[in-house]
Amino acid sequence: MGIREDYQVLMEKQLNAWKAQTENFKATAGQIEERAKAQFEKNLEILRTKQTEAWEYFHKLKGANETAWAQFKAHMDKAGGEVKEAVDRMTTRFKQ
Repeated sequence: MGIREDYQVLMEKQLNAWKAQTENFKATAGQIEERAKAQFEKNLEILRTKQTEAWEYFHKLKGANETAWAQFKAHMDKAGGEVKEAVDRMTTRFKQ
């Protein structure tokens, strides 16, 4: 595989891992006290929004020509970083 394919495989794997963590967070929501639950759900919604954006860039990246691919890779890197930050924030604030 080339750099492009390797990157796409890596990003798809990471996005799926974050998706699994998000589903785990969602399952935890019912166990949190009401006050914390509101904050938890707000952070979960931010995480979902960031994931949606990351998946959109990922799909654009996969279909991009050589010229546009570098631009979409930069967007994907940024979006991936934002998802990672949101997952880390959820993990830190709402440990199981």
